[in-house]
Amino acid sequence: MKWDSFPDDASILEYLSKLPRYKNTPLKSAFNRMLFLTSLAYCRLFNVDKPLFVVLVTNNSCDFKCDYCYGDYGNRKGIPDFTTRKMLEIIDELKEMGTRILTLHGGESLLRKDFGEILNYAKLKGFYVSLNSNGTLVPKRINELKSLDNLCISMDGREESNDKNRGKGSYKKAIAAIEIGKKYRIPVVVSATLTKDNINDMEYLARLGKEMDFRVQYSILYNYTDLNNEIKMTDKEIRSTVKKIYDLKKQGYPIYYADTVLKSAIHWPASYDVRYFTSKDRDFTKGLGLFSCYHGKLKYQIDADGRVVTCWAHNDQYAPNIRNLGLKGALNKCKENKDCEACCFLANIEHNAVMDLNFKNILSMATIHIIDALKIKR
Repeated sequence: MKWDSFPDDASILEYLSKLPRYKNTPLKSAFNRMLFLTSLAYCRLFNVDKPLFVVLVTNNSCDFKCDYCYGDYGNRKGIPDFTTRKMLEIIDELKEMGTRILTLHGGESLLRKDFGEILNYAKLKGFYVSLNSNGTLVPKRINELKSLDNLCISMDGREESNDKNRGKGSYKKAIAAIEIGKKYRIPVVVSATLTKDNINDMEYLARLGKEMDFRVQYSILYNYTDLNNEIKMTDKEIRSTVKKIYDLKKQGYPIYYADTVLKSAIHWPASYDVRYFTSKDRDFTKGLGLFSCYHGKLKYQIDADGRVVTCWAHNDQYAPNIRNLGLKGALNKCKENKDCEACCFLANIEHNAVMDLNFKNILSMATIHIIDALKIKR
């Protein structure tokens, strides 16, 4: 589609509103998930690099102001969001480059009035699409979200600790989002950021996940971040926390990560202040069983300000930018700058283990995808 043939975003939205509404089914969702795995196998077998998995940040604003936000989206000022036209151009380019999984992220994506049309267009293009949201606007806009393959809601623990991190009333809004997501049979994941304030809520979230039928994805606030020291865990606390996550997994709770991922994080061979190893560390890391890093080869993050980074561990303000290099140029420059061998981030290890074609992780991912696909409303 030549989007520059439209005079403005209003005319583009009018066109989008006339497109058929994508109706997701278990078979369609499972098919899109398997396309990713087959494309991944091809890329690994023939040593081909392409952005199979892309996190696309849709906007620079958020209605929360979480203390630990890596992008400071609640406080960004004066940075223009991508226009509807630009969002569609990015989606079209990613499709041409072979992207299979598209995670729409914020900021808070649902603050975009055009989000429903962008999602529908991405689904019609054949992407597996997930949304990360704080949940506040999910009930209001649920009819626009029914085609999602996955809905990830941010919630950090019990009401008191969650609201301390994310703002008063955020817990109840997150629960409402989970409930309506379940009602419309959208697979739900809860993303919890663990700090000193809520590490005792891990088991609560695991139990809640079992009761409400959602998986829990824990993220750890590591010490290297330039944030409030009062909520950072010590190295000993981090290692103990990862071990606790592993124990919860072994007890049968719906934890997002595979066993191999958690074991890798538990046995991270350095302080967690050392968030990743580079090519200079190859002699040290050789034989340690760490998963190689494929971010910047098969997975990328595109921020709403135009920067392209391998992952949020490399959230460099001077990263290549699509606003002056174009999407392909920024992706290529990002790949050239990549010098990461392995890291201690749980989500990154999970993705790297899958892209490393680790059998246990592939089996774990395939099982989760099949279970999630069966939850989707027919």
